[in-house]
Amino acid sequence: MSAENIPHPTDASIILTYRCPMKCKMCNIWFNPTKKDDEIKAADLRTLPRLKFINLTGGEPFVRDDLAEIVEEGYKHTDRIVISTSGWFEEKVIALAEKYPQIGIRISIEGLSCKNDELRGHAGGFDKGLRTLLTLKQMGLKDIGFGCTVSNNNSKDMLSLY
Repeated sequence: MSAENIPHPTDASIILTYRCPMKCKMCNIWFNPTKKDDEIKAADLRTLPRLKFINLTGGEPFVRDDLAEIVEEGYKHTDRIVISTSGWFEEKVIALAEKYPQIGIRISIEGLSCKNDELRGHAGGFDKGLRTLLTLKQMGLKDIGFGCTVSNNNSKDMLSLY
C-alpha cells in the first residue's frame, strides 16, 4: 500500500484523565483514577495531524488545571473541539467558554433530577449540569447540548429530558 492510500484520521477522542467527581453506575472510571503526572499533556498533542474534530473527554476534563493549554494546542490541529463534561465545575466551564467562544460543550445528564443524581452518584449534579448548560446558552454559545447513556434505568426520563 502506497503512502497516498493510507487513510488519514479525521476525528480524535482524547481521554484527558480518569479522575472524576462523579460515581456513575454505567461508567465506574472513578474506581481507577489516573495520577496527574501520568496524564496526557498539551505538548503530547503537538504531533497530531490536521483533523475535522477533536472530542476531549475523561473522566472529567475540567478536573485538569491545564485544560486551556490543551484546548489551545488542539485548535492548532482542528477547527472544532467538543468537551464532554458533567458540568459539575460550572465556573471552569464558563471561564473556558469565555476564552474560546467557538468551543463545543456536551453536558452529561442521565435523566431528570432524581434519576440523574442516582445514576451519577452525586447529589446536585443535575442542577449544576443544567445550570451550566443554560448559562452557556445565555452566553450565546452555539455548539452546546447534552449527552446521556440510555438504559433501562433511565429510558422513561428521555422524552421529558429532551
